[in-house]
Amino acid sequence: MTHLQRLLTVAVTVVMVACSGGGGDAGTNPFGGGNPVTPGTAVASDLSISLSAPSLSNSGTDSVTATVTAVDANRNTVSGIPVTISVDNLATVAVSATTTGATGTVTGVVSVGGSRANRTVLITAVSGQLTKQVSLQIIGTRLTATALPAVLAPSAAGVVQYRVVDANSNPLSNTPITITGPGGAQSTADTGTNGEYVYQYTAPTAAGNLDISASAGGATLITTVIVQSSATAIPPVAAGSVRSSSVSANPSVVPVNSSAATANRAEIRALFVGDSNAPIRNIRVRFDLAGDTNSIGGSFTTGTSIVYSDVNGIASSAYVPAGRFSPTDGLTIRACWDYVDFAVGVCPNSTRATLTVSSDALSVSLGTDETIVLADLSYVKRFLVQVNDSSGLAKADVLVSPLLDLTSYSKGQYAFIASKWVQQVTTANCENEDVNRNAVVEVYSNGGVEDANGNGQLDPRKADVAVAFEGSGRTNASGQVVIRLTYLRNVASWIRFNLTVAAAGVAGTEGRASYQAILPVPAAALAAETPPAFVRSPYGVLASPSVILTTPNGSASASLCTNGN
Repeated sequence: MTHLQRLLTVAVTVVMVACSGGGGDAGTNPFGGGNPVTPGTAVASDLSISLSAPSLSNSGTDSVTATVTAVDANRNTVSGIPVTISVDNLATVAVSATTTGATGTVTGVVSVGGSRANRTVLITAVSGQLTKQVSLQIIGTRLTATALPAVLAPSAAGVVQYRVVDANSNPLSNTPITITGPGGAQSTADTGTNGEYVYQYTAPTAAGNLDISASAGGATLITTVIVQSSATAIPPVAAGSVRSSSVSANPSVVPVNSSAATANRAEIRALFVGDSNAPIRNIRVRFDLAGDTNSIGGSFTTGTSIVYSDVNGIASSAYVPAGRFSPTDGLTIRACWDYVDFAVGVCPNSTRATLTVSSDALSVSLGTDETIVLADLSYVKRFLVQVNDSSGLAKADVLVSPLLDLTSYSKGQYAFIASKWVQQVTTANCENEDVNRNAVVEVYSNGGVEDANGNGQLDPRKADVAVAFEGSGRTNASGQVVIRLTYLRNVASWIRFNLTVAAAGVAGTEGRASYQAILPVPAAALAAETPPAFVRSPYGVLASPSVILTTPNGSASASLCTNGN
């Protein structure tokens, strides 16, 4: 080997040693550059977002769960991935963790936040350079209007009474409402305590249809008023087309108003439907107190004017009490109606409802404990109703009325994991198939079918859970009543219920109390090796797609599961 060859060999060896770094050290590249990745750091190739429901009710009590899943290049879920979840448009989100867990997921519970307006909320998930987004619709705000009168002469004064409510018909007070009236003139105001606003205007000088547009809480509504000299402008309805008429008062217990105050009131709604529950428009309605046999007094916001039912077959008003209280159910609300206009003091047809006007501002509470009673082939959960007067003293001899609603059911089964039975839900919150709660399987004129899962019955079954008093239905000397829920053991943990109690003669917003939960199961049943009675959901195990079903008159809607397996 020549001297030159020996020098080249030594140089190559030095370069190889420098590049290898030796041991566990990666060394330093003598030529510079590079972005070394810390060994062991998990990296995701993709993210996905799924929602537990396509929309969120603006009632303020509901929520939707967004599940973010991180996967690698082979679509395997990856744990330990940092993920940030955010929402916009005044919504809020409660995030389960900042990194994905063993199943490669992070969840965020989205709520309506500080606004109950209809709107679109964008849910964003970010991990490193990856960003995924999905839209969630917040729905439920409704805007109603009553034009008084519905027909008026040119240049005459008129009003439109508006009301804004959420998905549960709770009023949206202090909500901006924008009205566009005659000549395109626009005005903005805030709704009152009961979500109400009265718009006053002057009709144009020329005859014709006047469209008055309103928007509030993300809902819009156009009310058409007929401007012409003739009093007869709205065509009559075909005689005999009404198959069902009803009137309701909400709330059914309303406190008196002191002096000239009008804040306390009950919303009155008359509904008219025909064949196949189709709503009937332009039924003439006038509200009164059916002679006011107990001399309670009060007035209607629509006065003695005729109100015409709208496209949903609904004619609305509000009863405003005076200063005198009534016996329990001692005030009758009457809706006089006909197919053509009729004079004041005449009542061709009528439908009635009763309400109570109370002078005592009482309060009702509803609660329970941790105990589940094991009865013969069933479970029993006990609840305590407490009724107090305005000073906090217990109120005796008050009649309590319970109302039980089975709002939804879930599908899935239990698995025995780590010495206990663990629930594995495949489909959550399948809403009650009896959408209008009339205990009849219906096929609506708009094509909707209440038995969406096709098993020939309405789920959950009304008899799966029963409510009853333990003893008297009137409060004792301590102002208390005990109520018990009895439910079949195999439906435990698969049904969500809403128990509401109301006290007769109890006024104000505290006159009713509700308790919402999933039917509980005893801890001992989950720890036993023997499979519990509720090991499989009686409503099915396999996951189900859902469909939104709305009644033809728009009074109710639900997200129903369509697969009965």
